Amino acid sequence: MEKNIRKRVCWLAAVLSAVLVVLFGYWFFLNPHGYWQKKKEAEKNEYMDRRMLWRKSEKMTMQQMLSDMTLMAKGDSVLVCWLTGLSLPVYRDFIHGTAQPTRNAWAETRYWYMSSLAKGREWMEERAKTRIHKSLIFVESSRFQVQKDSLKDYRKEKLTPTEIRNNKMYLKDSCLYR
Repeated sequence: MEKNIRKRVCWLAAVLSAVLVVLFGYWFFLNPHGYWQKKKEAEKNEYMDRRMLWRKSEKMTMQQMLSDMTLMAKGDSVLVCWLTGLSLPVYRDFIHGTAQPTRNAWAETRYWYMSSLAKGREWMEERAKTRIHKSLIFVESSRFQVQKDSLKDYRKEKLTPTEIRNNKMYLKDSCLYR
């Protein structure tokens, strides 16, 4: 008799602990303030920030984007050059407004602008560490970055693959997160 009671108590304790584990799992993961909901909300906020930055940069000049990135990098223009792939003389010309970028250079800078402002200075430093050919910022390689005809408006040229991809990803009227 005592053996049966002991079995029942053990069985009841096992069932009760299993129910408690299931309830805790539901409470932790599936309730409106749970882990997955907060993770989904954080992804939504990050997407909205990146979308806002991508759309904001659409009307910005190269000079404005580079100056914002330099402010984010606490004045470290070499870090900005490593990140964007611009050489220092070309960076200087863009900052002073004496050169017009090509459409491709402007679009790539738009991408790096959005990423660096969304992810912060620490990300900029980590990303710059992984870049190869860092010494190229000291070489005058403006052939693909600066337009020869300064009267030509780079914004009226054909969209680059980077812009097409990001325009699809960050739609103006996105119903992805509503």
